[in-house]
Amino acid sequence: MADSEQQQQETKLLGKHQLERALYEENKAISSGRLKEENPLDTSLEFRRLCEACRRGDLKVIQEQIGQGININARDEYDYTPLVLVSYSICERVGGWV
Repeated sequence: MADSEQQQQETKLLGKHQLERALYEENKAISSGRLKEENPLDTSLEFRRLCEACRRGDLKVIQEQIGQGININARDEYDYTPLVLVSYSICERVGGWV
């Protein structure tokens, strides 16, 4: 079998119904506790402070919040993680989106 044929077989995309089923099974595993959600929603005041500091690019506050044990992989009510917010802040400071 040629390398290109083998690569095509390895990178087959899931169909819509297969993808929906996989997401359903993953959600079921998270709900039952068998699987941990990687980016849980966090609406706590501390996490909001971290997100605001990330939006402003305030490194001191970011370090303080991380030092307090805030989950940096959580997401806010708009589905953003701190890393995404920091990247937006950096893009704005260097002159907008490229």
